[in-house]
This record gives sequence, structure tokens and C-alpha cells, in this order.
Amino acid sequence: MLWKKPTELTHEYVIRKAEPGDAAGIINCMQSVMDEKVYLVGEYYMLTERAEQERIKSLDDLTLVAVLDRKVVGVLTVQRGIYRKNKHTGSLGIAIMAGHRHKGLGTKMIRQAIEWCEDQGIKKLNLEVFSTNTNAINAYKKIGFEVEGYRKKQFIIEGQFVDDVLMTYYVDPALKDLQ
Repeated sequence: MLWKKPTELTHEYVIRKAEPGDAAGIINCMQSVMDEKVYLVGEYYMLTERAEQERIKSLDDLTLVAVLDRKVVGVLTVQRGIYRKNKHTGSLGIAIMAGHRHKGLGTKMIRQAIEWCEDQGIKKLNLEVFSTNTNAINAYKKIGFEVEGYRKKQFIIEGQFVDDVLMTYYVDPALKDLQ
């Protein structure tokens, strides 16, 4: 089974599909990463707990959580394209709290998301990452993401211009050959 539920304190990470009861933990995790002001565009998590619960219930989208001792320490979302013309695509977002990075957690979450995309008929998975986040860019490349383009000087972080790096993973490798 792809998802497993924590039943007791294990001091091990559990990656599973989010449930509505995870909403407050997701909000706390996201806000914690936003408070660092260097990894995510947003500065304040915009959804209420109730709105987050509704978002989690969406059948078109995926939300994974990484949990350690019942605390959400990582969140991954895949939002499927909403139009007929882009329903074959998904947009990936990921946030892992400080102290839990560089342990392979993000890679495991992304690999599970790619499996979900395969099952859902999503052929192309996209993400955006700050050019200054070289650790993430290198991790994405190891998984198989490719740089598809840049939006130069898209952001200002700590007084410096930062590019937006657009990356893609071809869930359906045949798309890669259609140039």
C-alpha cells in the first residue's frame, strides 16, 4: 500500500496522503517555511483551516504530508490543470520545515507524487523554484526534472533580484521526444 498511517510515536517519518484533520498542521508547516522568507513566494498562508480541509478533499489534486511523531513537518501538493487544454499537467509545490531537510524526505515525497501522477494520467509535472535555492534545483535534477526556462529578476529576496526557474518532469517520457 502506498500510504501508511502512523499509529504510535515512532520517531520515523511517515509520508501519507493528507486527511482533513491535517489542515492545522499543514498550515503551521507552510507558515513556518514562509516565515523563513527565502523558499516560498508567499509570506502568509492564505487558506483558513476549513478552506484547507476542503482543498485536501479535492479528487483532482494531491496533498501529501510528512509526519514525525504526529507533527506535520513536510507538505507536498500537486494541482492538476483545471482546463481541458492543460488537464494533462500538474503543478508541484513542496515545503519542508527547517531541521527536516537534507534527509531524503523531499525526494521520497516527490517520487510518491510522480506515481500518483502516473495513476491519474498526468503526463507533465511542473514546478517553480528560486534560482538561489541550488540545493532544491540539484535535488530536482537528480529526480529527473529538467530546466524548461527562466523568468529573469522575477523576485526580490533580501534586496537581491532572483530568477524564477521553471522545471519539468515528463511523467510520460514520450512527450519529451515531441519537440
